[in-house]
Amino acid sequence: MANGEEQAGPLDQGREPLGRLIATEEQKAKARKFFDHAKKAADTRNYDYAVRLYVDGLALWPDAVDEGLKKLRVVATARRLDGGKSLGFIAAHKYSTGGKDVLKSLKNALYLFGMDPVSIPNMEGILKLATKAKCDQMVQWIAPVLADAYNNTKKLPTNRYMAICEAMDEAAELTMALGEDESAKRILEAAVATSQIWARHYPRSSDAEKSLASATGKLTIVKGRYSRADGFTESLKDAEAQHDLHDQDRMIHSEERNLELIAKAQKDWEDNPDTPSKLLHLVAMMTRIERDETENEAVELLEQAYAPGGDYVFKQRADDIRIRQLNRHRRAIDDKLKLEPASAELKRARARHKALQSKTEIEIYRNRLDQYPTDLKLRYVLGTRLFAAKQHDDAIPLFQQSQVDGRCRGESRLYLGRYFIEKRFFDQAISTLRTAIGELDATGTPLALELNYWLARGLELSDDPVEAKKAYGHLIQLDYNYRDARRRLEKLVAPDAG
Repeated sequence: MANGEEQAGPLDQGREPLGRLIATEEQKAKARKFFDHAKKAADTRNYDYAVRLYVDGLALWPDAVDEGLKKLRVVATARRLDGGKSLGFIAAHKYSTGGKDVLKSLKNALYLFGMDPVSIPNMEGILKLATKAKCDQMVQWIAPVLADAYNNTKKLPTNRYMAICEAMDEAAELTMALGEDESAKRILEAAVATSQIWARHYPRSSDAEKSLASATGKLTIVKGRYSRADGFTESLKDAEAQHDLHDQDRMIHSEERNLELIAKAQKDWEDNPDTPSKLLHLVAMMTRIERDETENEAVELLEQAYAPGGDYVFKQRADDIRIRQLNRHRRAIDDKLKLEPASAELKRARARHKALQSKTEIEIYRNRLDQYPTDLKLRYVLGTRLFAAKQHDDAIPLFQQSQVDGRCRGESRLYLGRYFIEKRFFDQAISTLRTAIGELDATGTPLALELNYWLARGLELSDDPVEAKKAYGHLIQLDYNYRDARRRLEKLVAPDAG
């Protein structure tokens, strides 16, 4: 290992049927000699040499969690506290972790970790390479270390969280297939924690939500695995747990069954009050039935969890429930208005609710933007609420910022175009809308139709009937009955239009 070019060792000589990497007794004996020498080196504060020796031993026996991996981390930390520096870019480049030889890359990743044990990329490298090499015991050691590091650092790119969650899931699948539930539990707990951090930093990410749901579900399965039940009674209990898991994934149940699932989720959380995923699961069960009283109880639980430590994921979930309630109440009023369109009382109720919903959502999204100030999509969402409330001066800067984000570029420019039209800045409106239309991949989408409609409106209002007719004509070719485009075009082409 001294020159960074040594082979990773004979690990690839031993594989279990599922492809899991194992060490022979002979390899373990050799590894222990390296570990013994490493301890002696560490005792004399020769930390650099100790790191090399521990890594050489782990190349022979990667599952040596207590004798090798934990000791490597202790020595690496002692080295760092003693003033040891991480490798510079040129030196670190000698220890490639991206080569075709996965085992050599893994050995190099362990060495880089030994030189800098607080580097998150070093931890990520170990986890991904250990997963690829099917060194599941190494994964179950590094996974909680990495999850804890994520929790104590700034927001990272979403693809970093995604790659690690996928690797954790793959390693957990292997340990579950091998029946090693304790290792699977540790990996899945780290996957749940990482997914929660991911979701906290990227609250609009459906991938983060799916990752959290998947890891939570598998963790529940591991804890109640049917095949590990002792005796007939325990088997029945686990069979019931599997039935509960199946029902939790379904959306439609009888009221009695829903209440039963809520009660079980509540007991599970009360038995594990310090596990956030248990509370979030209980809340998910409580909100499924769409009942105000139960949802309000869920909100109260989330606010109580948020108060002590300020973990925003709880407040965010509570606010999501509030928004969901407001939308449901608005739909209920609208349904009544369809039946009684002349009801003045219902119209007043609709106006009051609209004002309440607008105020509440603006407050929620302002607060959320304070938590995630770099989230451009969140700026767009807040902008739409402010625009609807006619607070245009506050909304427009948000759209100008959010148009940089490809996820909401076209929508942001649509709102900018509409604002410029309202202000009678027609040149700016037409330029903005045409740019947005030119960047579209498809022509018949709702966004494309709306952009073309407002472009035609801007041209019409700017007293350019020739171009307005072209724009309306193009629009009705896409959708003949879109809004009032056909009527406006007919008016423009009428004999007395000039």
